[in-house]
Amino acid sequence: EQVRQVLANIDRSSVVGKRDYAILSLMATSGLRTIEVSRADIGDMKGLEGETALYVQGKGRSAKLEPVKVDPLVKAAIEDYMKTRRPGGADEPLFTSESGNSKGGRMTTRSISRIAKDRMMAAGYDSDKWTAHSLRHTAATLNLLNGGTLQETQQLLRHKNIATTQIYLHNVERIKNNSEYRIARAIFGA
Repeated sequence: EQVRQVLANIDRSSVVGKRDYAILSLMATSGLRTIEVSRADIGDMKGLEGETALYVQGKGRSAKLEPVKVDPLVKAAIEDYMKTRRPGGADEPLFTSESGNSKGGRMTTRSISRIAKDRMMAAGYDSDKWTAHSLRHTAATLNLLNGGTLQETQQLLRHKNIATTQIYLHNVERIKNNSEYRIARAIFGA
């Protein structure tokens, strides 16, 4: 619900709005890190067995070899943004800066983080805990809550070690644990 609110609060009538909506949609559905968004080029969007994938250069990687599936709704948001921005070749950034001297250039991780934070704050989520990285956590948690396995979530997040992914499983198990409600019903009889 919170991600829906953040996305719904973005006015997509401008290039900046279309870009920000596409970035946040991509991050929330694929668990991308800001560095992966920053490094993404137009030519990194490719077909993958009848679907669309964005090939990313992950953390600690030297090449863009890891495919991330792009949901059709997210692909449509990216295409909508691409129609409004300056045309570019395959080696140009997928998402470009729209400000000052860097207009048309590659976005920095800092600017992507700022966009995420500003968009969250505009939707009423003003907490130090809410960051661009929160979208990665959201992707993992929603995947597990909606039937994704631990191994699928590991692949989604591109974790080398499954122990890193297990943290999310523990969080999901805690969300599903209704001990407090059972205790309250025992005490209050409700």
